[in-house]
Amino acid sequence: MFQLHDNHTGEPSELRPNRPGELRLYLAVGAGAAADGDELRACLVADLVRRLAEHHHLRVSAWTSAAYPRAWDALNIYPLEVAAEAPQPLDVGIAPATTGPVPGAAPTPASSPPPEPAAARWLQPAPVFAATGLDGLSAGVDPLALRLASLDRHYRQPLELSEATLAASDAELRDWRAQVAQWANSPSRPMCTQYLQDFLTACDRDLDTAAALAALRILAADSTIPAGSKFETFAYLDRLAGLDLAREVGRA
Repeated sequence: MFQLHDNHTGEPSELRPNRPGELRLYLAVGAGAAADGDELRACLVADLVRRLAEHHHLRVSAWTSAAYPRAWDALNIYPLEVAAEAPQPLDVGIAPATTGPVPGAAPTPASSPPPEPAAARWLQPAPVFAATGLDGLSAGVDPLALRLASLDRHYRQPLELSEATLAASDAELRDWRAQVAQWANSPSRPMCTQYLQDFLTACDRDLDTAAALAALRILAADSTIPAGSKFETFAYLDRLAGLDLAREVGRA
């Protein structure tokens, strides 16, 4: 069950699109903010919502108020169509922390009636405190290390992107890719159901990607799981994580 934060109750609840089988998503960002960490985080959250919706077999129609910088393609962010206003009916809207309060963000008293079915969920990631933007990454640091560092913190919690944080994420990303390439040499085995479910359940629980990554770390270290099973599980879940974890397969 795909749950997202409900602006009216202040709690996660099941996301039910207005149009059966289709999720309509809108990213409200400003123009010309290429280095803005808050805008980048909002874009990454929108990308994750899209990937999860497609995992749940929903057709996604996605728009943004301004085209994001092409340099962000290095973060594996799906492109969005540009629209000056949010199309209606809207299911999920996402805005960066710098925009101020989002529509319907203030929780209503518990005694208030539930929101109308057509009301959109507006997600607003917590602020980003960044020592550098995408263009200022240290030499040799994979841009996807920034994506990993962002996923390693729940989107509703403040995110610090220091040089040390990005260096640690880059090292972990390279280590995972090396392990995945090594596991790929083993006979294929079925995915590990428990770790698979732990990852997906965490993502479905209001995008708890920090818990999802924790499940991957435990899986990687679990010596009881066959290498072929680890490979299949990591490769499958990377469709949601978007970290190019199989990049090194076949290169050794």
